Amino acid sequence: MEINIVTNSPETVYEQIVRQVQHGVAAGELKPGDPLPTVRQLADDLQINRNTVARAYKLLEDRGVILTAGRRGTFVRDEAAREVHRAKSGRAERAMRQTIGMLLGDGMTPAEVSALFKNVLARVKP
Repeated sequence: MEINIVTNSPETVYEQIVRQVQHGVAAGELKPGDPLPTVRQLADDLQINRNTVARAYKLLEDRGVILTAGRRGTFVRDEAAREVHRAKSGRAERAMRQTIGMLLGDGMTPAEVSALFKNVLARVKP
């Protein structure tokens, strides 16, 4: 899997790395046990600071996506796909709760909110 960085993106470089690795796991491009480049190698390949890659890898490790095994390297964890899915579902639920709360606060009834979501969902193209 290739990681590409957009330097003028509002998303930080380390966030771009995290997002792309998580996407690779979710899409099946990165499978459990697959090795990732070393911090040094990825930083050199992307021509970025090693601390930026280290920060991305630390966040991915904290999220249960990768495992750093010292000198043996960094690998995709067995549970990576489940953790990526769980995190994505959590973000979606938080966004929905916020939106529903706003709509209810604006005076819509639960039935109106439900109908609105159904109508919008029907018009969204996958």
